[in-house]
This record gives sequence, structure tokens and C-alpha cells, in this order.
Amino acid sequence: MPVSFSEIQKIVDYIEANFDQEITAYEIEQRSHYSYRNFQRIFFKIFNETVSGFQKRLRLESAYKKLIYTEEKISDIAWQVGYFTIQSFSKAFKKQFHISPAEARKQKEAVFKKFIDSGSIDLKYEIKYKDAVSVYCKFIKTKDYNNEEINDFWGEIEKQNGVSPFSYGIICDQPLITSRSHCRYGAAVKERKDIKGFQKKEIFGGKYVRFAHSGTYENILEAYRAFYRFWLAMPSLMLDDSEVIEEYLLSETGENVTYIYFPLYS
Repeated sequence: MPVSFSEIQKIVDYIEANFDQEITAYEIEQRSHYSYRNFQRIFFKIFNETVSGFQKRLRLESAYKKLIYTEEKISDIAWQVGYFTIQSFSKAFKKQFHISPAEARKQKEAVFKKFIDSGSIDLKYEIKYKDAVSVYCKFIKTKDYNNEEINDFWGEIEKQNGVSPFSYGIICDQPLITSRSHCRYGAAVKERKDIKGFQKKEIFGGKYVRFAHSGTYENILEAYRAFYRFWLAMPSLMLDDSEVIEEYLLSETGENVTYIYFPLYS
């Protein structure tokens, strides 16, 4: 029987939490209960990249987000993502993105330009503190956060478990930086789900800028476009590079409402 994405998600979480450090074959074997060689084979089949390639990509994508979301020094960012010299960081960054870290920071508007130019809705937002919430989640890879794939994913979950009154989407990657084929999405519910593939995870726990999208998910990108236009005009509002959370609710009139939480830098 083939191994699913969700079955190795705990190891993926471990790699993400420690991407700035060396992760040994022994650690992988102890946590996955596979030989390292076998785990590498399974990992490559699912992610189409090696464990070390995945870890390096996470380091550099995290650095890219820090460069455009915050005003931290480039040398500090290099250190935070596991590079001991600015030279080695700059070389790896340029190889990955074909631009230097300094140029990436100067040209941050260019990352969003094509995406935001096609939208026009206004944005209402709030700054909110959210306590940590324990959820049970399951993950998939979805090319560029494809709505149809995500809807089908939730359909499978609801078919097995019913509709949850408290559900969330975990946006693991920034699709304007991450290769579209590597984007990961998590479906999360608050009540325990004793089925294969779900795992416990904490989300939230900090300050967020929250905005709302009403109606169907097919046009949710318009809300994101509005947010990025707003954010680019607010240079003092710095974002964190951690996960974006979507909270799915029903209004009193039965309309779908999605609150979208972008973590704020502190």
C-alpha cells in the first residue's frame, strides 16, 4: 500500500521546526521508523525532492519572506536560517532565486505586482491577538493552492467525519515565492479525529492582522490581492514568515465567511 503525504507529515513538521540545523539520518530513522534510505525514497516520491533539498529550500524561502516582510538585517536573517557567513547565504540565495538578497529586498513590490494588479476590492482589517489553539490536521500538496483540490480534500474529510463547526486552513507556503508544485495546505478541526492521517498541532499564539472574505472560495484570491495592496502601502506593518491561517465560519444568514490571519512580526 502506498505511503500517503499525511503519514510522513510529523517528520516534515520536525524538519520545518529545525530547518536551520543539521538533521541527522539517525534522527530521521528514530522519528519515522524507516531506514534513512527508505525514508529518502518515500520522501522523494511524495515531494519530488530530497530531504536535504527540502530543508535547504525551506531555509531560503524563509529568508526571502523575512527579507520582504521585515526590516531585519540581511546578516541576521542569514544566521537565523542556518548560514554562518553572509557570503555563503548570498551565494545559495542567488542560486535559488536568481537575485541577490539585497536586490530581493529592494524589489519586493515586484514579487506581488502581477498578483495584485488584477484586483480592486477594498479591505477592512483588524489587529487581533489569538491564543494558541490545538487542532487535528491533515495535509496535502496542492499546486498553487488550487481551490478544486482543496474543496475535494475537505469533501473527503467531511464524508468520513461530518461537517465540523470549527475548521481552519493552514497555508504553509507563500506561493509567490515557493514553487507552485511544492505548495502545502492543511485542513484542521478542533475536535479529535481518530482516523488515520490526522495529527495534533498548535496554531495561532500571537498577534495577527485579520481580514474577512465573504461568499464562495472560488474568488478568495481577491481578498488576498486586497491585503497585499494594503500591506505594501503600510511599510511599518511587518509580517512574520510563519503560517497563514484561514478560519472557516458560517454567518447568521448562512453565508460562508473566511477570516484570514497573517502573523505579525514581533
